[in-house]
Amino acid sequence: MKLFTWHDVEIQFFNAKEELWPKSWNRVDVYNEEVVININTALDDGTGSETALERIFPNHYSNHFISLDFDQEKLLVTFEDGTDEDRECFPERPLFKDPFLGASASELDALPVPVIAFHSYKGGTGRTLSLIALAREIAEMYKDHKKILIIDADLEAPGLTWMLRDSSGIPAISYLDVLSLMHFHAMNEDLAKKIAALIKKNQFTIETSRLQIDEYFLPVYSSIEQTWNIFSTPEKIIASQENKYIISEFISLIGKQLNADLILVDLRAGITEFSSPFLFDPRVQKYMVTSTSMQSVKGTQLILNRIYNKAPSVLENTSILLTMIPMDMEESTIQGIEDTLSEKIELTILEKHSSDDTLGNERLLLRDSFLSRIPFDSRFISLGNFSKTCSLLKGSELSKAMRELSQGLFGPQQDSSLDEEQIRSTLHAIYRLSSQEVTAEANASSKMLSTGSIREIVSDCSAAIPQIVVVGAKGSGKTYIYKQMLAKQTWSGFLRIVEPDIGSDMENALIFPLLESVNSRYLQELTQKCIKKIQEELPELPLSPNITSSNFDFLVNKCGSSTDWTKMWQNLILKTAGGKFETLELLDDYLEEKNKKLIFLIDGLEDLITSLPCDWKVPLRMLLQNLMNELRRLPNKNIGIVVFIRKDIAEDAIPVNFEQFMNQYQQYELMWTPTEALRLALWICAQPVPNIFGKNIDILRASREALEEELELLWGKKLGKNDSREAISVRWIIAALSDFKSQLQARDIVRFLKYATKTYSNVTIRYLDRYIMPSEIRKAIPECSADKYKEIRDEMKTIYQILQKFEKMDDSEKQLPLVFDKINLNSDEIAKLESQGYLRSINQQYYLPEIIRYALGFKYKGARPKVLSMSKN
Repeated sequence: MKLFTWHDVEIQFFNAKEELWPKSWNRVDVYNEEVVININTALDDGTGSETALERIFPNHYSNHFISLDFDQEKLLVTFEDGTDEDRECFPERPLFKDPFLGASASELDALPVPVIAFHSYKGGTGRTLSLIALAREIAEMYKDHKKILIIDADLEAPGLTWMLRDSSGIPAISYLDVLSLMHFHAMNEDLAKKIAALIKKNQFTIETSRLQIDEYFLPVYSSIEQTWNIFSTPEKIIASQENKYIISEFISLIGKQLNADLILVDLRAGITEFSSPFLFDPRVQKYMVTSTSMQSVKGTQLILNRIYNKAPSVLENTSILLTMIPMDMEESTIQGIEDTLSEKIELTILEKHSSDDTLGNERLLLRDSFLSRIPFDSRFISLGNFSKTCSLLKGSELSKAMRELSQGLFGPQQDSSLDEEQIRSTLHAIYRLSSQEVTAEANASSKMLSTGSIREIVSDCSAAIPQIVVVGAKGSGKTYIYKQMLAKQTWSGFLRIVEPDIGSDMENALIFPLLESVNSRYLQELTQKCIKKIQEELPELPLSPNITSSNFDFLVNKCGSSTDWTKMWQNLILKTAGGKFETLELLDDYLEEKNKKLIFLIDGLEDLITSLPCDWKVPLRMLLQNLMNELRRLPNKNIGIVVFIRKDIAEDAIPVNFEQFMNQYQQYELMWTPTEALRLALWICAQPVPNIFGKNIDILRASREALEEELELLWGKKLGKNDSREAISVRWIIAALSDFKSQLQARDIVRFLKYATKTYSNVTIRYLDRYIMPSEIRKAIPECSADKYKEIRDEMKTIYQILQKFEKMDDSEKQLPLVFDKINLNSDEIAKLESQGYLRSINQQYYLPEIIRYALGFKYKGARPKVLSMSKN
């Protein structure tokens, strides 16, 4: 730093004390012409002082003089002998100016009432608005069961004071009054009671959607004249007190006398000692509010760095609200800002848990536990009074973020304590069902989860015979739906799974399995029952009970001898229907005469294409396009077909105009959004224990927010205590199971439930507010990853051949992120992996999603992987 005055020299000595002072130095006194260093002669070896001065003042110290930069004046450095009694104990105060602060939250008594302080480096970032939004959401959620004291401590721009001055009348006491009383009185319970009695007269109203809730308010001033001549400042109060944390403690004590449940403080912006007592108290929950502007981000980073260097434990209780994010801002730009703001908080959290293997590099979405994004909202550019501001907040993104923050403030709203026996028995029930349902063919449950895709099929095909293609990724539930159709034997029976009261013109439509997986031993009984049902309805048709396996062999044997695959598929249908008819038209006429319809089902095409000795693309293209057209030309519309096929296989079979093909069947595609995945998780749990899960909501129509709230009983709000710095459970799970395209499949979530509950008999139950423990959630992901990789190996040969290159790397090189020359892939291979969501490049470094990272044996370099914020679901 530049040395312009002797005060700069004093600051430089002060800042260097911890690292550069020799042990022999007792005290340093700096004057306008001289520096006096008191030395403990018993510890002095005669050489340390000169070396220390050269290191503290490089280019400024020489021959017992420290030179100043401005006017080249010099301060003489002299030494005086001293003893241990002369050693100066530097003050450890919660002030920006003091570099030393040793206390942590564990060393201080808990605050009588929790305190949350909102701070920003500069004004105009939405700090006060965020506080109001949190207060409103608390009132909305807890109604009049929780009491809040709100304090406006922003002396320069007292927004809350101005907003409420018309509605709250002349205040009986102000924050400046309280500071004065603290300065001139003993801060004890008696003083707190007297102040609380006055604050009780300062009430205002928060309007929620249903109630008007009265809360306590302490404005900055009771009359504007108080702000012109402020005598009692936090720094002066602390200087006269042995307890340097007295301000936040006494404010909390006042809250206790009010019987308040929480205190919200709106702090003065910037680097100011009016705010520092709250910022440096490790027990106070801090929300640092910043916009995306460079000035706000850099200033917030400056404060966070100061806190980290002065008292890093304080950051364990610090959160960031990134506000006013422009709608068109690039994701990479937002993540860069988050990297800047999050660095010190992440370091603090991870350093604290560095000895715990379960809290290492695999902590996905760590930032979600302390950083919230708030998009720009033009409605809040100009704010009116408090009541109008509350009205504007309804339904806003800011309110949604504050609602999430408010949920864990007071612990569970009701007693949610479970007993261990109940936890283990419920886990066992979920494990048993999910183990069976992992294999979609397993006849584990007779009910079906009606996803959006299934509802579209039902809606479109209740009056007209289905002639559709249902595409989906591996594990998306194609065979699951196929099984449900088989189980119902008739199309109307299938429709009524979804809509019990549906009126249908398809009462006479029979399900007829045409082709299915060769590994379908679980389906054979259902297949044979279907054929038996058709035989009963149409006794003239000579049907074979093993028709699907016979059809599989028929196609394989005919592969090399025929080029007319449209005709081949027609012949397959005619052969399956007993072989009595030469054309589809004759079969259609026969069904019209019998007042029946046949709906043929095709599944397991993945097995067929690996067995065909010829090019499989032409047969599939003829099935998906030409056969469909032939069936649609039939005059009586009595022959339907539902083809289940993997999307990547369909795309390979139809290289031209695939998008046009997909447009016909887009609404039936089996896509598992995070919301649908959560719906499935809750639905699976509700099957064996409906008295515990899903009893209070309509699972099929519930919003994501409602599903997340209901699933907190299953896996907890966070991967730890609800008020911990752990990642939010639902986001961690969804991100860990997803690829970089935010894709996950039904089988992924069911498999997760299986592995997370399999230790039901011996799991250590640490929390009685949930069923699945955080340790089991973390352990389940590597097992899910191993199974996912096996599926890729067995069914996605092209992708597997590329991923094998990662698998075969030396273990010492399996570290993320990777640079290009370490991955040994060409541009086409990289593009294929990226298109499937199995690779992502950020700043020329490559990452793997968690769902395959574990299986490939990769770990992260360093303490914190930048992949933490890659999967935002």
